[in-house]
Amino acid sequence: RTVFQADSGLFVFQRKMRWSNDVFFFFVSFFLQDGKGFPSGELVWGKLKGFSWWPGLVVPWKTKTAPPGMRRVEWFGDGMFSEVYIETLLLYSAFTKCFCKNSFASLPLYKSALFESLELAGERCGKSFSSVEGDKDKELKLMMDWAFGGFLPSGPEGFAPPGKNSFTDPSVPAESSCSDYQPPPKKKYALKNRAPVGIIYNKDFCLSCGSTEVDVAHPLFEGGLCVKCKNFTETLYRYDDDGYQSYCTVCCAGLEVILCDNVSCSRCFCKDCLNVLLSPGTFDMLKDVDPWSCFMCKPSQCAGNLRLREDWGVKVQDFFANNSAMEFEPHRVYPSIPADRRRPLKVLSLFDGIATGYLVLKDLGFKIERYLASEICDDSIAVGMVKHAGHIEYVNDVRTITRKHLAEWGPFDLLIGGSPCNDLSMVNPLRKGLFEGTGRLFFEFYRILTLLKPKEDEDRPFFWLFENVVFMSANDKSDICRFLECNPILIDAIKVSPAHRARYFWGNLPGMNRPLATSLDDKVLLQDCLESGRTAKFDKVRTITTKSNSIRQGKMGPLPVSMNGKEDYLWCTEMEQVFGFPKHYTDVNNMGRMQRQKVLGRSWSVPVIRHLFAPLKDYFECE
Repeated sequence: RTVFQADSGLFVFQRKMRWSNDVFFFFVSFFLQDGKGFPSGELVWGKLKGFSWWPGLVVPWKTKTAPPGMRRVEWFGDGMFSEVYIETLLLYSAFTKCFCKNSFASLPLYKSALFESLELAGERCGKSFSSVEGDKDKELKLMMDWAFGGFLPSGPEGFAPPGKNSFTDPSVPAESSCSDYQPPPKKKYALKNRAPVGIIYNKDFCLSCGSTEVDVAHPLFEGGLCVKCKNFTETLYRYDDDGYQSYCTVCCAGLEVILCDNVSCSRCFCKDCLNVLLSPGTFDMLKDVDPWSCFMCKPSQCAGNLRLREDWGVKVQDFFANNSAMEFEPHRVYPSIPADRRRPLKVLSLFDGIATGYLVLKDLGFKIERYLASEICDDSIAVGMVKHAGHIEYVNDVRTITRKHLAEWGPFDLLIGGSPCNDLSMVNPLRKGLFEGTGRLFFEFYRILTLLKPKEDEDRPFFWLFENVVFMSANDKSDICRFLECNPILIDAIKVSPAHRARYFWGNLPGMNRPLATSLDDKVLLQDCLESGRTAKFDKVRTITTKSNSIRQGKMGPLPVSMNGKEDYLWCTEMEQVFGFPKHYTDVNNMGRMQRQKVLGRSWSVPVIRHLFAPLKDYFECE
């Protein structure tokens, strides 16, 4: 559980926050020290462990006195609050020092935070950017040019809060004249204001913020979600390294959260939702309950304005319905399984490669009863056997798998695979298409999928995923769709990794078509993947294939890395990290560089597969 602890003057602050549609779990530990400066209304930059400098606004304390040496800061972009030490703050005038180009390039909310903070600074200085009003990108560029130029003509003094010079003591009561300052209302964004207790939440109110402008029904609880808070599509199935949800189950945000103690349940509920939707003091009361089962595991606890939908297991899947391209009957929807009835996974992986599926499932915390893999590449098999200590059972060629084998090994909960693409990819001028050469191996996947699908009267969940290259002929794509009876989703790994890797995915995994979003662990720029002393010449690179020339940026283009003044290829450990694998993952059996690139070039992008597999935590037992 998330708690505050105080011991011998050491203050440990632990919580979860929502920044940039990604959740970051962090600790901030400092010794208490007295300090001065940073009055209410001051624009600042704040530095918390694990983050780049972030723009914020010092706001008054809710208590009568402020703890010495600390300030309460509201962060731009998301309206969240932190209680931080003045040693971690800088004046907003340090814009050039604090600006982070990596965050600017990869985190949309960082851009929003810059826009909002510069807009407020401009208002205070009387600076107008009306010449490009309506074009937010151009307006932000003008604002940044103004900031990098020293905020002329007024300089940083122009956006100082009124009464700043009279501020001398950081522990002055909040009611005093020097801390009564309230900043002007921010345009184009709103703080996360919760409706007061007593309002009856129903379909006319957003459960997250209390807005009456409801866009959709909340998939889990009785009530709605507005357009701004309808971020379930990106955050409902996101998990931290501890295995728990990154966000509150109700509002997909939350500062302090309580974690469910039920085995296999990974949900958490934030202080605001508990105290507002149930009753004041609920959060503090539940902190002392050990073990505590959440409202999803024990619906009888629901009270006040928090009411679990009886059909939430179906509603949450309808929330992600795929309605694109050719028309097919929708996939069978499996209701989520209560935590106490979930069991370990049994997986069959065809064309398994270097066991990306197993790696991701274990990283997500799934208990795996059995993982059978069909693979014929000796190098790929060696990687899977060595890196996963013999937990994978290899069954050789997919064409040798019979109905009898499947009956003996099964029943399976998950079927995954991606048949070879060399006879499907239009890059290959000698390609034979879907019905010849290696293209025909797709039908092995289809054959086994047909044998594994449960009968209509069976209620056990069964999920499957098939992957292949995007750059195939329209006829081949159409034929695959007809056999699998669904449309694919297109995912390019460029958003969560430094390399392009556009792939089609067919399947019935819950929430497959929700937006792909980065997390703190994703290395999204090439420089993040390089070894010390090496410099990336590009932030993003082309798709890395089994061909050595694919490392070049263009047929005769430059190599992506510079070292000692010379351009260089990506090292094996760097390629592994580009794909999302741990360092030295393919370093087995003394394989050479090209052998390692070949097995990587045929693999899946780890963060993409993690994105696709995460919703299965609602169905199967986890560690």
